[in-house]
Amino acid sequence: MRAVITFHHLGDDPGPLAYPVAAFEALLRSIARRGLPCVGLDALLAPDAGPGVALAFDDGCASVLTAALPVLSAAAAPAHLFLCTGWVDGDLCAGVRMPAVPHLDWDGVLRLHRHGVAIEAHTHGHPDLRGLDAGRVADECERADDAIARRVGRRPRYFAYPYGRCDAESRRVAASRYAAAFTTRLAALSGTDDRYRLPRIDAHFLRRGALRERIDGPVARTWLAARGALRAIGDRQ
Repeated sequence: MRAVITFHHLGDDPGPLAYPVAAFEALLRSIARRGLPCVGLDALLAPDAGPGVALAFDDGCASVLTAALPVLSAAAAPAHLFLCTGWVDGDLCAGVRMPAVPHLDWDGVLRLHRHGVAIEAHTHGHPDLRGLDAGRVADECERADDAIARRVGRRPRYFAYPYGRCDAESRRVAASRYAAAFTTRLAALSGTDDRYRLPRIDAHFLRRGALRERIDGPVARTWLAARGALRAIGDRQ
């Protein structure tokens, strides 16, 4: 199994984007017991990559620093933060269906970078990129890339589409700027994936203990396939 598992906010808040810290710790223990190394995206996407899991966080919630980093450090697990730069120093933007949670400031982003969390791009303002012209998409990416490079001294290598949604235009822009780009299609990686339409597994769908314990097993695969099909139907409506 090769997969990217995505989180947003770690905490006991209600809503699909919050993931309990205890469940996060249990998931990392389960990954280790299954013999799946936690690796960075460069290693996971290498042509000769073996089984492994990459951990990613979207948006830039403050809990990545306060709750996730201690767990990651204890497990010696690398991670990537797909940062929406327009949300730094603020709260979650209107239109996202979850309670507002504190977001990172730039000092927090820099602390994560210094502790080995790779800061990646997630646009500046988190718009749905579908239907936008190439200039608008490129501007969203450039503003995010420039802010990250200026603050942490490294330009993003990877990109996550806001809401996981993309079209041909946004994929072309991503391909001109990044080594790979990610959607929210619920699946493990395969050898036939489009590098600019890669799937990720949202941790929300790994809340059940039985699924966490055997994330590479047939029950988990069937569950994720079914949930992924329902999500795809919703995205088309």
